[in-house]
Amino acid sequence: MKKITIVAEIGVNHNGNVRLAKKMIKEAIKCGADIVKFQTFFAEEFVKSNTKKAKYQLLSTNKKESHYEMIKKLELKRSDFKEVKKYCDKNKIEFLSTPYDIKSVELLEELKVKRYKIASADLVDMILHKKIRSTKKPLILSIGMAEVPEIKKTVEYYKKKKISNITLLHCVSNYPCSSKSLNLKTILKLKKMFNLPIGFSDHSEGNSAAVLAVGLGATIIEKHFTLNKNLPGPDHKASLNPKEFSIFVKTIREAETMLGDGQKKCQLEEREMRRVGRKSITLKRSMKRGEIINEKDIIMKRPGTGLNGQKIYMIIKKRLKKNFKKDHQIRKQDIF
Repeated sequence: MKKITIVAEIGVNHNGNVRLAKKMIKEAIKCGADIVKFQTFFAEEFVKSNTKKAKYQLLSTNKKESHYEMIKKLELKRSDFKEVKKYCDKNKIEFLSTPYDIKSVELLEELKVKRYKIASADLVDMILHKKIRSTKKPLILSIGMAEVPEIKKTVEYYKKKKISNITLLHCVSNYPCSSKSLNLKTILKLKKMFNLPIGFSDHSEGNSAAVLAVGLGATIIEKHFTLNKNLPGPDHKASLNPKEFSIFVKTIREAETMLGDGQKKCQLEEREMRRVGRKSITLKRSMKRGEIINEKDIIMKRPGTGLNGQKIYMIIKKRLKKNFKKDHQIRKQDIF
């Protein structure tokens, strides 16, 4: 079984501060993340000045500032991204980012990113998809807020250019989302429908949803990450701090171990119990050389170190090679 990829979604939790971004990368590595993910954007390229904030953003940010002003404050400069990418390379963790506009794709290409992550909100932005498709790189496609026909149309758009290295990321686009909205069985349906790897971007509270997603076959698990939930910004409160993220990673790894490789076999730790707990073909009475064994002459008794009950028809109607006492457990070499 392939190792599940765990993504620490730093997103905009660096608050536009490259030093904070680097601290977060360092902590995410300590917590056991495989990838750190950012958001790359130029506010003037994708947000109108009069765009309203989402409800969760109003609860966690200054109500007087506009959505554009909030986004602008969270922007990292080109030089910052270069510094962050270099820091990730140095520390041997994959840098991943979600571009929100064409200029951002161009910047990420300069940085030689391995693959792209596309936000749920941009599933239907075909101008952005055209630019990303032109790179011919693998992508992770979030599908929160989407209907199946929309997902199909975008997936087919990439497949037309023979780009099939796509992972769909099931998620519910609310921060935090409710348990009743998670609908995790969707993972099974999406796997069957698209024949693609399916992951889970977890916006719920706690670790249960991620563990269930792993059990349903998710190959990537993403969760928002912060150093401090009380920092200013829209996503900190719905993120995990380092202590929580470490537990999150440990819980997923435990679930991964529990799932195993799917091959049914007697486990090493079961073998002693099998020897003791199973029964072997045993003589019910003392018998003499040459006697024919009938079913009435045998009984199944522990331990299970002899012939098991599924081999009873190897014994019935066979003759004994020598005298045996009651409770002798028959072996192949005892009969002819």
